[in-house]
Amino acid sequence: MSHILIAGLGDLGAGLARALLADGHRLSGIRRGPQAPEGVQLYRQDLLEGPLALPSEPVDLLAVIMTPSEYSESGYRRAYLQAPARLLAALAQRQPLPPVLFVSSTAVFGEVQGEVGEDTPAQPGRYNGQVMLAAERQISASAPATAVRFSGIYGPGRLKLLRKVRRIADGIDPLPEAVWSNRIHRDDCVGLLHHLATRWLAGDPPPAMVIGTDNRPVSNLDVQRWLARRQGWPFPGKEAEGGGEPTGKRIHSRYIDDGDYRLRYPDYRSGYGALLDAGLPPGSS
Repeated sequence: MSHILIAGLGDLGAGLARALLADGHRLSGIRRGPQAPEGVQLYRQDLLEGPLALPSEPVDLLAVIMTPSEYSESGYRRAYLQAPARLLAALAQRQPLPPVLFVSSTAVFGEVQGEVGEDTPAQPGRYNGQVMLAAERQISASAPATAVRFSGIYGPGRLKLLRKVRRIADGIDPLPEAVWSNRIHRDDCVGLLHHLATRWLAGDPPPAMVIGTDNRPVSNLDVQRWLARRQGWPFPGKEAEGGGEPTGKRIHSRYIDDGDYRLRYPDYRSGYGALLDAGLPPGSS
């Protein structure tokens, strides 16, 4: 039985905590709010304010799954650079730093066109990708680490796209330009993190960087048309303005392609289908 500390107990962090608790591990967590899965020892605090409260027993694995308090460059720097740096420094005063599992983003690849994989150089052009890449490098310089670069996450509670499709179907919003869409279901994010954490705890270090995506890049318009048809909503045909060959990144994960982790939802139809079959909360459409 190992002791894992999760910094950030949002949707993914809480899901990872539940999976590791089911394995029999001890879990501690850090977040600003009071909510934590049953069985998690919560250290409620802001990592950027005051002295840090940390578990007294040694930590065998640290998972850093942060969410910025605001979507700005300063918000990203606080969440992904300043808060983890302060946490690692405080933990290093107590023990040798354990392996770190860091949730990053495919935004680090920037606006490159065409095929993207683990060997593609990271060339972020916007602040979000730049900060995430700097955070990856900062953490890996301090401790053994795996950065998990997730593509677009969808799943329960993440219904922004469905609302957008409804607005297009109702004629409120225009049909967007065709771009490549890269996705991964929330449950597979948790599953991949659990898999990687288990490897670290078993003394089988995974790669320093893993891409988390369903390996089924598809046009955003194909996804939107499928969702509209599934809901019985009208939607502009392929000949409408905004169609054509998609632009942007087609992201693939060699780690997943090689079978190291098996996806529960291997494409958007299976993932969104399960979501819609489960029913939507009032007002979600």
